[in-house]
Amino acid sequence: MGLRLPGGVRSSEDFWELLLSKRDISVEIPKDRYNVDAFYSANRPRAVKTKRGFFLDEDLTTIDPSIGSSMANHQGLIDPQQRLLLEVVWECMESAGQTGWRGRDIGVYVGTFGEDSLELSLKDPLSINRSQVFGVNDFCLSNRISYEYDLRGPSMTIKAACSASMVGLHEACQSVGSGVCSSAIVAGSSLILTPTMTTAMSESMVLSPDGECRTFDADANGFARAEAVNAVYIKRLDDAIRDGDPIRAVIRSTMINSNGQSTKMAKPSAELQEALIRKAYKHAGITDIARTALFEAHGTGTQAGDAVETVAIARAFGGNGVYISAVKPNVGHSEGASGLTSIIKAVLCLEKRMIPPNMRFSKPNPNIPFKKGNLRVTDELLPWPQDREERVSVNSFGIGGSNAHVSF
Repeated sequence: MGLRLPGGVRSSEDFWELLLSKRDISVEIPKDRYNVDAFYSANRPRAVKTKRGFFLDEDLTTIDPSIGSSMANHQGLIDPQQRLLLEVVWECMESAGQTGWRGRDIGVYVGTFGEDSLELSLKDPLSINRSQVFGVNDFCLSNRISYEYDLRGPSMTIKAACSASMVGLHEACQSVGSGVCSSAIVAGSSLILTPTMTTAMSESMVLSPDGECRTFDADANGFARAEAVNAVYIKRLDDAIRDGDPIRAVIRSTMINSNGQSTKMAKPSAELQEALIRKAYKHAGITDIARTALFEAHGTGTQAGDAVETVAIARAFGGNGVYISAVKPNVGHSEGASGLTSIIKAVLCLEKRMIPPNMRFSKPNPNIPFKKGNLRVTDELLPWPQDREERVSVNSFGIGGSNAHVSF
């Protein structure tokens, strides 16, 4: 695994420490992203309605030529996500104990959401040149990794809104499992460089005005936007055992579906979320679903979204109960990269055999079936339940209706 998360998190150890500390790492939107004071208004239409979010502590203007050799002469024209992805993928492969991986049939799947670098490049038509084809278009987030590291498996950037990186994991698992590629890198990326999408989300009333995500809480009022760049490396289990690779978790099943034609495109469906969970477990051959210990929810901290998701979880688990958690109160909602952030948290929980405290949870949302569904949220560090398997489920949903689920 490799990652860059807000709060200076650059490793899985940093991430685990952050989860345990419940430290607040939200900040005012940095001036080097954009001048929020020029766009902010609590009441004016078509304005940014929050001044806070979760941002990376990274210099977005530099490129290490040893990482991306073909990028060094085009620094001003390269989406900083490309450089950060190259760094994080390199660290991911080191973490996975891989050597001699250049030139192999390794797939690359990158989930993303915004198009901020492309938007910035189009503001000045006189500056447009041929370098921008490969520098700022999101298709190149995956293609750049494949090119710089000479990886010869499938290479694709996935746009499925907030579920993009987990949809990427599903597609990667399908390719590895069917022999399209021998292994795969799955990555997610989110950088907030312009106020445009934040303005649009403010108009949609999905953002928390105070920049805090209170998942499962009665005072939840939306999510806070976040930056993140992360990556995981997957192989067939038999191959990983044969090669003596470090195995941090075993993917039992991935599954995707869509809400179809719901009453509104952005409205989630408890029925289809429940169907997704059940289909994922059936595909894995798991019949004792009630023995799952932890469910890492999508958990955006919207009143309607949290209620719908937890109803689906309660129905799927048949009232037998499960701990539910969400990482967005800790590190914000990184949209296209958020699914992988949840996955990395889930893997750490399995490794540590611990369930970390849920942050910003004090007053249960009355629309969530805590008692009826026997859903539990902990506000303190807990050891792994002795009566449950070492198994975690993770949800990730896109605002357009693209749903994904994985069980470990």
